[in-house]
Amino acid sequence: MKTNKIYTFSLLLFVLVMVCMTLFSTIPNNIKLIIRIILLTLFFISWRIFHKKNLNNAKDIAFTLMALILAFLIVSPFTSEFWNLKTETSKGFALSKLSDAVIISFVLIVSFIVAGYKLKSIYLTKGRLIHGLIIGILFFILFAYLALNNPQERPEPNFLRKNYPWILVFVFANGFMEELIFRGIFLEKLNHYFKPIWSIILTSICFAAPHLTVNYKPDALAFAGIVFVLGMICGYAMHYTKSIIAPMLIHAGADLMIILPVFVSYGVIN
Repeated sequence: MKTNKIYTFSLLLFVLVMVCMTLFSTIPNNIKLIIRIILLTLFFISWRIFHKKNLNNAKDIAFTLMALILAFLIVSPFTSEFWNLKTETSKGFALSKLSDAVIISFVLIVSFIVAGYKLKSIYLTKGRLIHGLIIGILFFILFAYLALNNPQERPEPNFLRKNYPWILVFVFANGFMEELIFRGIFLEKLNHYFKPIWSIILTSICFAAPHLTVNYKPDALAFAGIVFVLGMICGYAMHYTKSIIAPMLIHAGADLMIILPVFVSYGVIN
């Protein structure tokens, strides 16, 4: 990578990681709200400046970050308490995630449509449909098998019968939302700066970074490393199939290995 590309990569990496860490952090809600308003203002100003100077690639990145911050700002009032959901139940836990996924995804999609972007620019297209379905389904089956046969945290059959609809709602909602957030809205824009491999690496780092703060795995660093590898797999799948379908299925399958133990360990029941 040439020197100017390295500088650009480093700058974008810093900005994107900081934004992702802010969005998914556990800081108090009032502070988080202030930060999001400040970031939204900064990216809006940047977007307008880049637009006036005809810096189209920079304008696209600024708009993408602005839309992302806006989506998280809009979703913030719609908590589980707002919907009167009991997150200690499988239904409430899943519907809370579904609420976030629907609102955030809707805001992002509408923002890009209103701004004149085509849906295929954020990978909301069938792309290589057959390839995407085959790749996604195979990975989903593999991860589901591993999740169901984990010798340390194997779920009971009765537990699965009662909770599988809500487990599936959770993983598919989260899979679509996070693939749209971490890859769908960024990959094509980053490809204007770098070769696809570097765009995939950059988004994979941004995907892994917030997972350093997780509280359901004892070794956060090792878990973030696994998430980085998953990000690379999903990134390649999205680049190859030109669609969100395969990475969404891969992501949902991988989430099964995390969510099943969470449901069991934290006593999530019907």
